[in-house]
Amino acid sequence: MITAWTKHLKTEEDKDKFEKSIRSAKHILERLTEILTEAENDLNNSEISSRNYDTPNWDYKQAHVNGQKSTLRTIKRLINLDKE
Repeated sequence: MITAWTKHLKTEEDKDKFEKSIRSAKHILERLTEILTEAENDLNNSEISSRNYDTPNWDYKQAHVNGQKSTLRTIKRLINLDKE
């Protein structure tokens, strides 16, 4: 688990309690990861359509999709409890 989860806590006891609470919800976080992966796959699939380039502002749309993908990856990194 990355330290972002517990860096707001002052004592080791509080950190341990909070970490146990998060780890007890691991199955929920794993399901959330699956949902986010599905959303990321949908974004990836929407990118490969040539229709995306039919509008003059396609580059802004692409930037928006890139931002969404970046956010999804950040969240997935945070909820992966196997990472240190």
